[in-house]
Amino acid sequence: VGEACQKFDKIWQGPEGMYITAKDRGNIRKILDNWTKPVDLIVVSDGSRILGLGDLGANGMGIPVGKLSVYTAAAGFHPDRTLPILLDTGCNTESIRESPHYLGCKHPRIPDSEYYPLVDEFLMAVKDKWPSCLLQFEDFSNDHCFELLERYR
Repeated sequence: VGEACQKFDKIWQGPEGMYITAKDRGNIRKILDNWTKPVDLIVVSDGSRILGLGDLGANGMGIPVGKLSVYTAAAGFHPDRTLPILLDTGCNTESIRESPHYLGCKHPRIPDSEYYPLVDEFLMAVKDKWPSCLLQFEDFSNDHCFELLERYR
């Protein structure tokens, strides 16, 4: 999975979930409305700490996709009722960000003053659209994961 994430921008074959960026603030609920299927389970990442490989940015989408595959195979979730999401808040790994194949936002990560309101809006939008949905955070960096746990536990 780690190697797939490192090469995600080069092996990408088509959309496999939703990408939400800082530019989407104020419209996240509308963006979620583009997903017309019912959703029982979401795995979301911001790509900031992928399997100990560091900040892979949008290349981290392989984590939500892979985790949902495990839940489909091992826990019986129907694949049509799962949704992988990547909160693309930039990437601090310059070599990834500057790759001509990189699919994500080509800027360093946004500051906390923009990051937490984006996550707040995202979570409120998910709760509004799919109130019974299980949402799992995956591979968030230490500088955000503990604060997110405290806020949304």
